[in-house]
Amino acid sequence: MGNQHGSSTGNGNSDQRRSSAFDKSKQSSMSSKAYTGSLIKLFEKIEITSDAGNSHPGEISQSTFENVFHGPLHKFGKLMYRQMLNGHSNRDRITKEQFVKAGKEILKTFNESDQQKYYFKLFAAGKDVLTQEDALLMIQVSYALTLSASKFPYTKSDRDDRVFTAMVTSMFGIAEELNYESFVSWLKWNCPHMFCGVHNWVYLILTGSTLPSELETAPVPQLEGFVDGRYCLSMGMLWAMSATLPAAYTHGQTSETPANNPLITSYHLIMKLARLSRCQSWTMLYNSSDHGLSMNRFTHHVTSYHGPSIMLVSFEGRNLYCVANDTGWRDGPDKYGGEECMLLQISPVYRVIQSGEKMMLWNVHTRGLPMGIQIGKMSSSIVLSIPHEFDSVSHYGVACTLNKVEVWGCGGSSAKDAQTKQKQWEAKDVQRCAQRKLNLESKDWNENPDKQILDWAGIKGGHSYQRE
Repeated sequence: MGNQHGSSTGNGNSDQRRSSAFDKSKQSSMSSKAYTGSLIKLFEKIEITSDAGNSHPGEISQSTFENVFHGPLHKFGKLMYRQMLNGHSNRDRITKEQFVKAGKEILKTFNESDQQKYYFKLFAAGKDVLTQEDALLMIQVSYALTLSASKFPYTKSDRDDRVFTAMVTSMFGIAEELNYESFVSWLKWNCPHMFCGVHNWVYLILTGSTLPSELETAPVPQLEGFVDGRYCLSMGMLWAMSATLPAAYTHGQTSETPANNPLITSYHLIMKLARLSRCQSWTMLYNSSDHGLSMNRFTHHVTSYHGPSIMLVSFEGRNLYCVANDTGWRDGPDKYGGEECMLLQISPVYRVIQSGEKMMLWNVHTRGLPMGIQIGKMSSSIVLSIPHEFDSVSHYGVACTLNKVEVWGCGGSSAKDAQTKQKQWEAKDVQRCAQRKLNLESKDWNENPDKQILDWAGIKGGHSYQRE
């Protein structure tokens, strides 16, 4: 009986597997047909832009293909053309069949591992290694494409160039070339979502529609009231951080994501189950240039904000650090911080220094312990320490001149609204207490309850106390 039961169950599982395989095959076929139609339409649109006319129907010349890509993307067009011809850059035309086949290969790279392989090969121009020049182009193009996919106007400043150079320095060290394994190792720790914006843009171009929000891994946050050049934060820096920081800083709270749902096994399940909210906006909480380098002012502006936030610390030596705090600022004698806390050095080298729990210490009131802000998981080797006076910063124990501090709230409008309401309640409570004290002082001393307490102690009332 037991064996019969087991056999029956096995047949059922087998039937389920065949049904599942059929469904996946059917879904894949449907996707393939949709992609084919979109790619053919795109090919025909590009084909009619040929300056020389349509002398070769069903084919696109290399120059026609590359001219679709303008400005900072022109070099990307050259690399894309070569990639779509599988490295045969000596061919000066691409057929409709080649274009559709290559486009479908790109559109199937949904997971980040496949994207990393594809775009490494693309930017390496068919080589087995990246040069520093290749890597810088990769970063610059990834930034430009991400802005375009996020519908931000393209902008790039000298500070962005410094960030991009810092990323290349971090990636290569003293080496002149980087193989795929070393590149992926660097990406995994320092910038895991570099190609998300690139793939979003490519998906948009090839299909004529935006990548479903369920698949957007690292959108660039909106900055409320941002003026480029006024803050430590720049657009290039914002892009780099959005490709590095955990989703808590760029997405809203979500009850179910691909990372924690074991049922998600395919693109179509992701489409149905992973309801990621749109990108959060970041809002300025504290800016030392406007509010002053002061612990009191810092405390006033960051308390009662319970969403995640990032703090930028600029100090001598062109050093710029980002402290990503996932739990809100907590004054006390104990270290705090959740799993998504992170400390990044942005310049002169872009790298993740530490990440994980209990990395933050902010002590304003507890006596007997160092006052100020300390960042670092090991008490014996604190990375950053800002004293209560806010007049310097200790960097691995070396005192440095503190230039600027910024705190951006990453919890969206709900976290900022909650902070505003709390601040308003606190202001009203202070006003009520002041009014109550004023009323008590203005009353007849003989009717004041404090007089009776003093009388019981044998002290005569009035402002001149005399004991009997």
